[in-house]
Amino acid sequence: MERWQRRAAKTIGGVVLLIFLTSTAYHYVAVAVEGRTQSYVHSAQVVVETVTGTGYGSDSPWESPVANLFVMAMDLGTFLVLFIVLPYVFQPILEETLSPEIPRTTDLTDHIVVCGYSSRGERLVDEFETRGVDYVVVAEEESEVLALAEAGVSVIHGDASSVAALDRARIGEAASVVVDTADELAASVVLAIRDRTEDCRIVVLSTDPSLARPLRYAGADTVVTPRHLLGQRIAERVQAEVDPRLSDVTSLGGGISIVEVTVFEDGPICGRTLDETGILEMDDASLVGLWTDGEFVGSPPSDRTIDENSVLLVAGSESRLKQLEALTGPTRANGARVVVAGHGEVGTTVRDSLESAGVETTVVDIADAEDVDVVGDVTEESVLEAAEVGTATAYVVAIADDDEAILSVLLARELSAELDVVVRVNDSASQGKVRRAGADYVLSLPDISGRLLALDVLREEILSYDRQLKVVRFESDDFAGRSLADTKIPETDCILVGVERSGEIVRDVPAEFEFESGDSLLLAGDDEAINEVES
Repeated sequence: MERWQRRAAKTIGGVVLLIFLTSTAYHYVAVAVEGRTQSYVHSAQVVVETVTGTGYGSDSPWESPVANLFVMAMDLGTFLVLFIVLPYVFQPILEETLSPEIPRTTDLTDHIVVCGYSSRGERLVDEFETRGVDYVVVAEEESEVLALAEAGVSVIHGDASSVAALDRARIGEAASVVVDTADELAASVVLAIRDRTEDCRIVVLSTDPSLARPLRYAGADTVVTPRHLLGQRIAERVQAEVDPRLSDVTSLGGGISIVEVTVFEDGPICGRTLDETGILEMDDASLVGLWTDGEFVGSPPSDRTIDENSVLLVAGSESRLKQLEALTGPTRANGARVVVAGHGEVGTTVRDSLESAGVETTVVDIADAEDVDVVGDVTEESVLEAAEVGTATAYVVAIADDDEAILSVLLARELSAELDVVVRVNDSASQGKVRRAGADYVLSLPDISGRLLALDVLREEILSYDRQLKVVRFESDDFAGRSLADTKIPETDCILVGVERSGEIVRDVPAEFEFESGDSLLLAGDDEAINEVES
C-alpha cells in the first residue's frame, strides 16, 4: 500500500471515531442539559453539519452555557482537524505527483556498476558515454540521484554497501564494478559485492595506498591510488628538470617517443622563433604542439616565437628527444631545492620521492606537522618568502583548493620568473587558469583518475595517462579509404602524432594521407578531444 493510501485509511478511521464520540457527547448535552427530546441520529447529524461547516439547522440557538461551550469547542476542533488532516493526507500525494520519480532499479546486463560518484568517476562516466558502454551509478543521496538522472546519467538510488541495493543494480550480471566511495566504506562495499558474485571484476579508487592490501583481501582485483601516482609523476617531472642526467621521455612503442619540454628564460631557444630553433627541421622528431598563455596550440606556425615558460610537446626517436631536453634545459647551479605547498597525499609523495633521490625540499602547509618546514597560508606572500620560494629551483603546488592554488602561483611567479612551477588541480576546468597564472606544468587529478580507470576497466590502450595530454592508440578501420582531411580529426583539438602501418611509424602526416585497414593512429589531446574522435 502506498504511503498516501495508508495515511488516508488512518485518517478516515480517526474521523469516524471522532464523529462517533463527539455525537455521543453532544447527544448527552442536548438531552440532559438542554432538556430536548431528539434521537442520537439527529445529534450525529448536527455534529456532521458542524464538522463539514454546513450549519446547525433547527438545533440553534442553545440556552445553557454548557451547550454553547460544547458547540464552540466543536467549532474550534473542526478548524484544527482541517489544518492537521488535510496536510497529513494530501502532502504525500502532492510530493509523488510533483516530484520526479527516483530511479531504484535497472534492467541492464553485462554492464559496469559504479558505486559512488565523484569528480574521479565523472570522467569515467564520460568515457562510458563516448564508447556506448552500459553502466549504472549507485548513489545514496536522493538529491544527488535526481540531479544525476536529470543530467542524463544512468543512476539508481541505494546504499552501495547494501546487498539489496546491489541486487537492484543487477550486480550478479555485471561485467565489472568500480568502487568510488570514501576509503572507510570501500571494504564494506567490496565484501557486499563478493557476497553476490565471485566472477565480477572489482576496481577500487582509494586515496590511501596503505589500504591496497586489505582491500585486496576483501576481494578487490585492482586498487587504484590516483593521488599517490600523481605525486610520483610530479616528482619525476621535477627531477628531470633539476637533474640533467634524468630524462622525462615516454616511449609510445614502434620506435617513437614523446616528451614535454619547458622553455626557461635562460635557455638557449627562449625568445627565438620555431624556425630559428631548428626544431621543425629535425628528421627524427616533430613538434606536436605547445602550451602558451594557458592554451595548447597544435602544429604552431614556424614564425611563432617561443617565450619563457612555454612547454613544447615533441614526438620522435628517444635519442633525439633526450638531446632536445639537454638543449632546452636551464643552467642550474648546484644544490637544487624544491618547495612543496601542501602536505596531503600528493605533497607527501612528492617530498618522499624527491628526498629519496637526494633533492632538498621545503614543505609548506597550513597545519603544523613533523615534516612541515614552514607553517602558513601559501596564498600569503610572507609565507612564500619564509619558504624562500624566490631562490628555489621548483615550486610544487599540491593543495586542495584550486582558487588558492592560482593565488599562490601568481605570488610565486612574482617572486621568481625562472621558477619551475608545477601544479595539481582538483577540477579539470581550472587547468587553463592555472597556466595563465604562470604554471609551467599542470596535472588534473580527475583526468588522471579517469584515465587510470579507463586503462583498467575499459582496457583502453592509453600510451601515456600521466601527462598533461592523453596519448592513445586508436584503430582506424572506420577511417579506411579516407584521407586525414576527410575525417573529423582536423576539426577537433586532437593532434595526430603518427600512424603505425606494417610495424613502422609515419610522422608528419599530411592532410592528403589516406588511411588503410589495420592502421593504428597515435592521438594526443585532452580527454574531451580524444573522446570526440573515438565516439
